[in-house]
Amino acid sequence: MNIDELFRNNLLRRAIIDRNEITGSLKLAERFLSRAKGNVKIQYFEIAFLLAYTSMFHTARALLFSTGVKERSHVAMIMYLREKFSKNAEISEFLEVLDSYRIVRHSIQYRGDLCTKSDAEEAIRDAERFLKIVKEYFKLGWHKYTEVWEEGRD
Repeated sequence: MNIDELFRNNLLRRAIIDRNEITGSLKLAERFLSRAKGNVKIQYFEIAFLLAYTSMFHTARALLFSTGVKERSHVAMIMYLREKFSKNAEISEFLEVLDSYRIVRHSIQYRGDLCTKSDAEEAIRDAERFLKIVKEYFKLGWHKYTEVWEEGRD
């Protein structure tokens, strides 16, 4: 499925995004990341992994919102962002990681697969790095944010 089909099938939709939605998504990412770390401490590694994935999802969602788009599918969001941010090597790298974690998350959540401490810790490190990179991206200023947002409105 291509990006146009994702929009036609309502898996993605154009929207007027309030800047608070972007910052809210980043705050959610921080909260889920904190909870992931807490779950490692009590040896709930599967929950820690799921929370680290959810942190990365909300970090990516902030990027999605910055382009004036909302999602109804994790896969659709990742596909769209891969195309939109293909020239940003750091963000692209973490979108690939996010997609691989999406598959693992599905296995943990729906098949009951287990997760090791090292897998959970790696996911947490990746979530931290992704969040840091995206925050830096937004610190480039409103001009850069507006440029990406306007491109997303086509």
